[in-house]
Amino acid sequence: MKKIKSVTMALACAAVLQYGCKKQTTAEIPVDQQAESLHAKRTASGGVQIMSVLFNGDATNGSANVWKDINIEGTGTVTTVNDETGTLTWKFLKPANSHRTEGHGAKNYEAQDGDEIYIGWTSKIYMPLTLKTEAIFQWKSYPTAGSLQNHPLMLRTKSGNLELQHFDDNHVATVPWSTALSVNTWLKFVIRMKVSRDPAIGYIEFWYNGVKQTLSNGSQRLYCRTLDVDYCDPKWGVYGGDESQATHFVKKIRIGTSYADAAQ
Repeated sequence: MKKIKSVTMALACAAVLQYGCKKQTTAEIPVDQQAESLHAKRTASGGVQIMSVLFNGDATNGSANVWKDINIEGTGTVTTVNDETGTLTWKFLKPANSHRTEGHGAKNYEAQDGDEIYIGWTSKIYMPLTLKTEAIFQWKSYPTAGSLQNHPLMLRTKSGNLELQHFDDNHVATVPWSTALSVNTWLKFVIRMKVSRDPAIGYIEFWYNGVKQTLSNGSQRLYCRTLDVDYCDPKWGVYGGDESQATHFVKKIRIGTSYADAAQ
């Protein structure tokens, strides 16, 4: 028992620098704070198992535990439904003549400058193939006032294609990746990101349907600015495409420290 407590305390000291790593026993640090700071969970034997999933956005966790906010302009709705496998799934419905239906995540998580993270999710989109949207996913800057990029990354639809956009600090967009849009079928996405305001340090890598993609620069990595103003958050749903109804189903949302965490 003493050995288990000693190992647990060592893990807590190594990962939780805000406690000063003085000789604190685990009894002096609340269990919930140990788990949150270590990205850990208590095992059945009372030990601590280190976890690398930083955020779980499953619909089963409930809206209050996943979204920081729901953004609707018009008469859209954010609900949950079971998919064909019985998995509870987010449903973002943006009717015609509505501008936006999005979930602003990720509750209780914020990426820090210097972090290396993977963001993964699975989508099914119902919309006209030619519908132009502003985004079905955003890596959005907050606060908006004073931002240079506004949204460093956006995934949108345009002219029958699915496009990954990057915006620089002059809000000039480039398209590092695009492919023909597939509707009415499940699509899998993973973005690896080095979070940085420095475009020489920050970078992205991108997987589509489990395959790592070569980007427009001929490489599988694009160095770019990935952090703006105070912080950036992910958003899913439908933004733009006002002239037609669009429905975006999203499931298996993850943010983690490895590809395996995010690739569901």
